[in-house]
Amino acid sequence: MQSTLLGSARWLRQNWQLGHLSTLRKTPRGRHLSTSSSHESSINNAQVVICGGGIAGTSLAYHLAKRGWKDVLLLEQGSLACGTTWHAAGLVGLIKGDSGQAELARYSANLYETLEQETGLSTGYKRTGALLLATTENRLIQLKRLAVRARCEGVDCHLLNPGELQDVVPWISVDDVLGGIYSPRDGVTEPTNTVMALARGATNKGVTILEKVEVKQVLTESGRVSGVETEDGQVIQCQYFVNAAGLWARNVGQRSNPSVSVPLQANQHQYAVFKPKQGVDFNTPYVRDWDHGLYIREWSEGIMAGIFAQNGKPVFLDGKPPVSEFMSLPDDWDAFDPHFQSFLKRVPCAKDLELRQLFNGPESFTPDMQPLVGQAPEIRNYFVMAGFHSQGVTFGGGAGKYLADWIIDGKPSKHMASLDIKRFAPHHNRLRYLQERATETEGRSYKLSPPNSEFEKGRKLCCTALYGTLSRSGAVFGETMGMELPLYFDKKGNQSDKQDNVWGKPAWFDTVLAEYQACQQNVAVVDLSAMAVFELQSSSAECLNPFLQKLCATSLGSPGSCTNTWMLNGDANIVSDCVVTCTPDSRYIIMSSAKQWTATKAWLTKHLPEDQSIVFKDLTPGSEAYKMGCYSILGVIGPKAEKVFKKLTDGQDMNSDEVGCYKYGSNGHIITTTLCGAKGFLLLLPHQIAEVEYNQLMSCNQDLKIKNVGHYALRWIQAENDMPSYGTDYNRNNTPREVKLATHQIDLQKSFEFIGQKAVAATKSEETTRQLIHLALNNHNVNSDIWPWGSEPIYLNDKVVGMTTSASYSPANERILFWGQVEANRDDMVSSEGAAYEVDIAGKRYKAELYSNSTS
Repeated sequence: MQSTLLGSARWLRQNWQLGHLSTLRKTPRGRHLSTSSSHESSINNAQVVICGGGIAGTSLAYHLAKRGWKDVLLLEQGSLACGTTWHAAGLVGLIKGDSGQAELARYSANLYETLEQETGLSTGYKRTGALLLATTENRLIQLKRLAVRARCEGVDCHLLNPGELQDVVPWISVDDVLGGIYSPRDGVTEPTNTVMALARGATNKGVTILEKVEVKQVLTESGRVSGVETEDGQVIQCQYFVNAAGLWARNVGQRSNPSVSVPLQANQHQYAVFKPKQGVDFNTPYVRDWDHGLYIREWSEGIMAGIFAQNGKPVFLDGKPPVSEFMSLPDDWDAFDPHFQSFLKRVPCAKDLELRQLFNGPESFTPDMQPLVGQAPEIRNYFVMAGFHSQGVTFGGGAGKYLADWIIDGKPSKHMASLDIKRFAPHHNRLRYLQERATETEGRSYKLSPPNSEFEKGRKLCCTALYGTLSRSGAVFGETMGMELPLYFDKKGNQSDKQDNVWGKPAWFDTVLAEYQACQQNVAVVDLSAMAVFELQSSSAECLNPFLQKLCATSLGSPGSCTNTWMLNGDANIVSDCVVTCTPDSRYIIMSSAKQWTATKAWLTKHLPEDQSIVFKDLTPGSEAYKMGCYSILGVIGPKAEKVFKKLTDGQDMNSDEVGCYKYGSNGHIITTTLCGAKGFLLLLPHQIAEVEYNQLMSCNQDLKIKNVGHYALRWIQAENDMPSYGTDYNRNNTPREVKLATHQIDLQKSFEFIGQKAVAATKSEETTRQLIHLALNNHNVNSDIWPWGSEPIYLNDKVVGMTTSASYSPANERILFWGQVEANRDDMVSSEGAAYEVDIAGKRYKAELYSNSTS
């Protein structure tokens, strides 16, 4: 009877909360660094103004000053660390699924461990080590994948069996544990002390920190930051503004013209703290039990149990409260109770522990659970550093350095796509969407999801014109940039959640195989409307063509042409992969993948002439102009696509060997091109008539057996035809010399010098040590072996040279193909003789060989 009661919220309230509850979290722990607001009236300008005095803002201030930028002003509306930092758990974990984030975490750990030597203030950092537990086979495979990757990145970690795990942390039960990771270099820090040490380091180098000063407005001039106005009306001129306002970063984003989208939402986040128990030493590595949504660590000789609730609860639905310092929320025992039962099973001695406090505090979560770090696309020199989804302490030290280098150097030291704020669009900032998505994001932080799994909450943010029609046809949708797109068609719906081995052959395999075969043997139609689409026009052809020739690395053709091209920055890094079409009436339509929407738009608008001689329209689904007139895009693919073309154009022949653009109807276009390397064409249609045209297209079905297909089938075809994906396989870190595509020809002899041309010309291919390569697995059974899904180590002659970026099945070759970025001697990389490639999938190596569709 007692064991049942132990798990009930009622028993907890009656026996623990009453009489035992301390005031552990009513005030922040740690030292207070005295910063005076009396200097405010004398400060009229600064080079950089930072809004927010938590772990993010103080880390940035410290790193700016460390590189010599001392004219830095940090404004904190309350007291330092008064937001989410003061109640953070302080875990610093080094094992991450993203290499960039892992790099930030490692830097943070080293910084916190050594900062006292410089500042004289202890951060409280301890290298405790950590355990990551697996209670299911799928979780164990995930941990094996993480361990393999972490070791390749220099992180000391070990896969242990249940008995070995218990030897490391004796007070846990491992009855249901299958194995886990021991990471001895993980640690914990005291968050408030860490902030104070960073602040001391910054002020010692000349940074000014003012508390009790709130930013009322960020001022702009000619599209860039010019200053800030505080709540008492004082104007401070500045060249750079950094929004590091934590929970309130979204609110601060609204305080400028134009406003800056900072998509994040606060949820309640709870942990329980228990008093020490005689005879039990909790000074051991901390424990992450992801399968039960738990993290457990030593706390003041006692123990802390924190949770990531499966059903998150958004807070502050009515906006920012009047008092927002050192906030705590009412206890939510009912939400904590399911996790508490798991905690009792994991830590059997917990039933005898005395509760100090159940603490409930706010934490902010972004729609994809990744931080927001980078330059905002809306305003030049406006940077954002927020949305750390309860990992601000882990990432704060490294993110501060990363952003400081970006501000000072004018470019990031490396592009970290998982951090870049331009991975979101304005519609992601809608409050209703953020609140709905936040109910899922907290729990998903620890939830095991199949590869490429989709969010369930906050969907249908942007549906294309054919969404309803395709849905009735059995489309299973995914989302990209908030847009719904069909992945495959199955009347039974999404089968992935019913799959036993989420890392193996996917449940949708046979369905996608049938769609692939339709594309290869017959004809198929795919909705490609979830793309970024921009239109440029000008009354002067002498203005528009040179403008785009300057941006594009490939020569653009005359009206009726269609060109695959890259846009480069001055260092020859690829900033956009797009298709530029010149319509018969001399307008230009630029199309790129949806995930490039915000970044490509920012790049185009950055270079528009100030005289407004070029009219720019964003016709992307979800944009402000969408309902006024944008395109639905249908792709027709397959060997019989030409017959469909004739039916739609009253017998007009399609020249399969030439890419071109033709007028279709009154306002549409047909583009003859290859789709993912296969024969086909695109229909660009006003979205108001898309359904009518789609039905007409499908009416060809009786003769041609045209079939709906989704994007998964296209990915297989794309891989077979040696076509990597921008944003997945390569990105802004890469140059054309590193990514050689037959479809993208760099024209160094074009009459217009393009941005990045000199940098491309100055680099010879043989000098390039980094390369995007295409490999095929040889001794891999697709039916029984674990599949690669990206982020697997690549070996060349028994040495790790890089990581895979994506993988796809190839029906034509009956094996898996994958892309990877490697760094090695170029002759070794491309030589077929003596180049022994292998890829490590969850601890097992498979042989691989260089792949090309011309030799397959």
